[in-house]
Amino acid sequence: MARLADNRDSPLTAPEIATEALRQFDGDGPEPSIRLLARALDVTPSAIYHHYGSHAEIVQGAIDLIWQEAAADTLATIPDPFTADPREVLFTAGIATRRAFGHHPRAAQHVAADWTPSDSLTAVLALMVNVLERLGLSGPRFEEVFHGYASFVLGNVLFAAARNNAWTRRPESQSLPYDPNYDEDAKARASEDGRRRINAIMSLSAVDPERDEQLYARALEQLLDGLLSPGGS
Repeated sequence: MARLADNRDSPLTAPEIATEALRQFDGDGPEPSIRLLARALDVTPSAIYHHYGSHAEIVQGAIDLIWQEAAADTLATIPDPFTADPREVLFTAGIATRRAFGHHPRAAQHVAADWTPSDSLTAVLALMVNVLERLGLSGPRFEEVFHGYASFVLGNVLFAAARNNAWTRRPESQSLPYDPNYDEDAKARASEDGRRRINAIMSLSAVDPERDEQLYARALEQLLDGLLSPGGS
């Protein structure tokens, strides 16, 4: 076992490190590093490396906790997703995923950084296989629907995280609602009303999270209608 600091009386565990990493992501300070984690957990850096081979693996551990949060939220609404209506499972899981990552915007920006298999992500993917197969999908249609669904959900996660992080980290350079300086050519080619609406949507996840989720849910429903229609893809 790796050596512990003198003021620590319990063995260090990988979940404890991941939990602390997520806590630091959620805080106002710098993102978690081996040094910061070791200090917070009262261990030596070598104790951290005893459980994780790299900083990237620790970040993945924190992301895995968010997947667990999303899964728990999904199960709270649909206790048995392997037998429930497949479309309802996709909708509920999509809402739960964006909501969970929305609680942790600084960590969320790493969601696509490392796809190392984990128990939580494997469980999510197994559920997706079950749901899509129960919808009668196979072959290229299976791939098309999963690609469209996953790209939409994770793309929304990343977009919302980027906007929230920009406002949190650089408030002096942000304006809410978002108010870019359109040049005269752009103004001539796009209506003032359209520009105003786009500007408002760009900031919505930071300004009005409830409305933001409502619009996301509506778009997710429309996406599923299109993907799951007989000729959709």
